[in-house]
Amino acid sequence: MPDLSDLTDLAKLTALLNAQESGKRRAIDEAEMAKALRGRVKGQDHVVDDVSRLIRLQWGKEERKRPIANLLFLGPTGTGKTELAKAMAEYLYEDEKNMLRFDCSEFSGPEAKSRLAGVPSGYVSADKGGQLTRPVLNNPKRLILFDEIEKAYSEVFDLFLQLMGDARLTEQGSGKVADFTQSIIVLTSNAEADAIGKLQAEISDYHEMVNAVKSHLADTKVFRPEIVGRIDRVYVFKPLEGMVIAEIVVLKMSSLAKEYGLELAYVDPHLIIDAMGKGNKLARFGVRELDRVINEDFGEAMYEARQAGGKRVRLDQDDDGGLRISPAN
Repeated sequence: MPDLSDLTDLAKLTALLNAQESGKRRAIDEAEMAKALRGRVKGQDHVVDDVSRLIRLQWGKEERKRPIANLLFLGPTGTGKTELAKAMAEYLYEDEKNMLRFDCSEFSGPEAKSRLAGVPSGYVSADKGGQLTRPVLNNPKRLILFDEIEKAYSEVFDLFLQLMGDARLTEQGSGKVADFTQSIIVLTSNAEADAIGKLQAEISDYHEMVNAVKSHLADTKVFRPEIVGRIDRVYVFKPLEGMVIAEIVVLKMSSLAKEYGLELAYVDPHLIIDAMGKGNKLARFGVRELDRVINEDFGEAMYEARQAGGKRVRLDQDDDGGLRISPAN
């Protein structure tokens, strides 16, 4: 009778290796992911919940011939589209720096394709590769964000067809193939924002509204039909208002405090209302206007608090309507 001890040891070793490999493909906790994203993006729970479910299902696949997900974020400026992409990169890839971000207004000319995929061999800088292909060759686990996609040069969309469809893109010059099967592709657009806003107001069912938006984009030729066909989900972001803006104000105040090494324990509601009033250009400029207001109104006080050795502080409005920053218990 043959000695099976070696076979048993081999089976144990194989099981161990399989377990280690399985551990590399960590499962996504949908509820945990949604909670993490909501901590940074306010007023878009309908997007956060669905994208968390989609990523959980797609992330769990052992074999993949396309990117993990191809997503299109639509809506007015400053409603959280870029912030959600950043939050997803931080949660899924453990560091926001693993997000590649491209402003497509900078890719509006014929040189755009070469900037992304590199120049052919024989040309100057051919060895540097493309701004898209080289980072993915070095680390394929990335979220790739293309902001304001409608502004990109027409030939750039040919690259999108390749990376969103086959998840492959050949770098000119080196001939190396960048693999996007471990990447998430996010496109954002402010195009047709007014028309999309009207569709949001007129159609109560979210899925019907998204279908109407996709049809509108195709009819107005904002996107080529083959690009739309490669998008897994179209998400329409809602305009921000009321308590959502108040939450964002507090979030940004806390973020500014952290930049100065402070922990924000309390904010007087009057200060929140005042910041909201000063940032009343939200309809046009979005949350970015709040960034400016909060930095201008609170930056100096937080800097002085940190210089004085403060760590945990509160923000109050004094009797004259000014800002008072003091240590918190």
